[in-house]
Amino acid sequence: MESIGILVEPGDAAQRAPSTSALVERVESSGAEAVVGDAGDLLGRSLDAVVARGERDVVELARRDADVPVLPVDAGSGVRSVPAGALDAALTAATDGEYEHRERTLLALSVGGERVGRAAFDVMLVTEEPAKISEYAVRAGGDRVSRFRADGVVLATPAGSAGYAAAADGPVLAPGTGVAVVPVAPFATTHDHWVLDPEQGIEFTVERDEGPVELLVDDRRSRTIPPRTPVSVAVDGSLSVLVGPHSVSHWP
Repeated sequence: MESIGILVEPGDAAQRAPSTSALVERVESSGAEAVVGDAGDLLGRSLDAVVARGERDVVELARRDADVPVLPVDAGSGVRSVPAGALDAALTAATDGEYEHRERTLLALSVGGERVGRAAFDVMLVTEEPAKISEYAVRAGGDRVSRFRADGVVLATPAGSAGYAAAADGPVLAPGTGVAVVPVAPFATTHDHWVLDPEQGIEFTVERDEGPVELLVDDRRSRTIPPRTPVSVAVDGSLSVLVGPHSVSHWP
């Protein structure tokens, strides 16, 4: 690799670890040119890769439809990220061609037919008031999967399945297997979760007007969802991540 981007969003440079100046030195010592900028700057350049420090950077690049491979650092097992302590070795190995591209599914979100965002890790419907129950329905390919009362429901890609979904007793998914749909704190003595094919189209609705329900996309608040307004989820391309000998296992 000849040029590697370093993502720095406005206002957050002082909190980054490793620091941006140190990372520039690391990239240059690996034999590549370091290019620093925000997502808009970097994605307008011809780069061989972009270093994404933390899950937030990965989300930002996915949201911007990045068409350049991403080297994730301390961004979780779902994207096979590199620990910060192994970054020097990883940069040298990646520059030498020892890292390969792996695709991670991205999802498009629509509310009432209007596109509202893109998710790399997970999508959640949850009541605004803590521990407040509502009722949700899930459909896939036009068929109803389930209807249940719960605090919320989370849909996770394989990259995000070790996060909120796993905390709610959902499965950790292998890449390419589908998406996990898991009720959050269901009002039932027993409950289920499902692995669905997003290529068929998945739809959520809030079935009762019992209080405001929020839509969260990769942990960012998107909007309040009115009852019986469809929230649709569909495959929307993929994010290419670099995986090599220093990447953590997908399995936490």
